[in-house]
Amino acid sequence: MAKKKNITCCKQCKKEQADDVKFQIYKKDHYCSDCFEKCKYCGKEVCEDNVTGFHYRGIFYCSSCFFEKIKQNEIDKHFAYIKFQEIVGRVPTNMEWNQCERLLIQERGWNWQEVELTLTYVYEIEQKEISEEYGIIGILPYYKKQAKEFYKIIDGVYESLDDDFEDEVITVYVKQLEKPKKEPQLTSIDDLIDWDDDDEYC
Repeated sequence: MAKKKNITCCKQCKKEQADDVKFQIYKKDHYCSDCFEKCKYCGKEVCEDNVTGFHYRGIFYCSSCFFEKIKQNEIDKHFAYIKFQEIVGRVPTNMEWNQCERLLIQERGWNWQEVELTLTYVYEIEQKEISEEYGIIGILPYYKKQAKEFYKIIDGVYESLDDDFEDEVITVYVKQLEKPKKEPQLTSIDDLIDWDDDDEYC
């Protein structure tokens, strides 16, 4: 009995793999080129750069659909998760992510956006060394106040720039000038007639 051949199919549209169909593997699942990296809601082709396109909980979104469909708190949490990876170079462990979540529960005034901004301040602005031994998240509460003051100054600078470059309405009054009348050009009859050649005018 012949052994049954395994056929690779796209998880999304069930299209079978063929020579003219390119497949990509994501989390052990196969996707054809038509389905991979397309917004689930509008079908727009996207790049997972976390600017024009997002991959969130197994679904691809274009920027417009991502901010429209996902709640703000979840968006902030997603950006905090991305910022951790950008700084550390890996995804957070369960313990590290639990530390982040405890900041929101145990510490007053924390939210996911503040987690992201404080991570940025500590490791990108202050350029503190990443210590796996002492913990990456544990240091954040000690710099929250400094980070808040830093971003307050930055916001003030942007506001002052906005004030300086506000469109100013200027009214200009223009007096309409009368067009000067053109004086008639006077030509002497001597310039028109050669008296020496024509005797009939004598």
